[in-house]
Amino acid sequence: MTDRPVASRRPAALGLLLAAAIAACSGVDEPGELGLAPQESGEPAATSRLAQIRVVVQPPGEFGGDEPALEVAAVFAQYRGYDEAAARTRLDLPRPPAERLRSGHCAPSDQLLVGDEPVSKDTVSKDSSGARELILLDAGNLSVGLGDAAIDVPLALVPDLVPTISGVTYTYLGDSLPAGAWPPGEPAPSELVVRVDGEGDELPGFTLRPRLPEPAALTGAVDRDRDELRLEWRPDGREPLVLRLVSLIGGEPVGEELTCVAHDDGKFVADLDELHALGLDDSPGTALRVSATRAGRTVFDAGEFVGAEAVVEVRTVTVLGD
Repeated sequence: MTDRPVASRRPAALGLLLAAAIAACSGVDEPGELGLAPQESGEPAATSRLAQIRVVVQPPGEFGGDEPALEVAAVFAQYRGYDEAAARTRLDLPRPPAERLRSGHCAPSDQLLVGDEPVSKDTVSKDSSGARELILLDAGNLSVGLGDAAIDVPLALVPDLVPTISGVTYTYLGDSLPAGAWPPGEPAPSELVVRVDGEGDELPGFTLRPRLPEPAALTGAVDRDRDELRLEWRPDGREPLVLRLVSLIGGEPVGEELTCVAHDDGKFVADLDELHALGLDDSPGTALRVSATRAGRTVFDAGEFVGAEAVVEVRTVTVLGD
């Protein structure tokens, strides 16, 4: 992937797991493919575990377009016969943009949705193919508390298309925040509460209180005289800021969406010609939708799941006229 100095949308987890399953049907899982964990013939494959809870919040009053105001996705997976990179690809858990792009650089968003983790080139013997599996566990009830609101996150079955991938995923998409989650005129919530009931000793119940990043308060302008995009926001400085840019005609996206990574220092300037070369539409009459996402990551242990992560993102959106 080539990035340039200077970001469609991320589908729900279930949809991307379906895409991974279809890819597996087309030969991804054949013995000898990249991403298969090496093992000696006759030895049982070791079981590994991977879990992530991801929450995306858009404050009230923001331009929403077709983006959900609240998104929750969670997976608790155990796998064998794959290396971690291959398991992450099948679970739609790619590295975040801030780990794949240098600050001040942009790339088409679609390129960043594809897993690019380095994977093993070792092959496995044919008699080990039956030992490969990826199971998404039922962790019991999962709820997310935001402000005075509590959201129960429903379960969905993974489509039974590939015998090596099975189980359930947690997915919630809300067009608006629940009542009491973020009352207008009130201070922004400072944390979430995530409760998981758990299922047995392997994955007992737990409660997390991850920090809710502060909204970026994004503003900006398109200066066509200087061929520049200038963005400003309230700096935080803890982690890189992820920007997503897409042109609009009549409120509908056109052209490529770009993802950019910026230092969270309160300003970002990009050359319009560079952005257009990456696929940002520059047709007459277009507006530009810009979102700024701050993310926080909490690492936790729960039973046999060691090094699991909770990722909380707050997205601020603005639309810049032609």
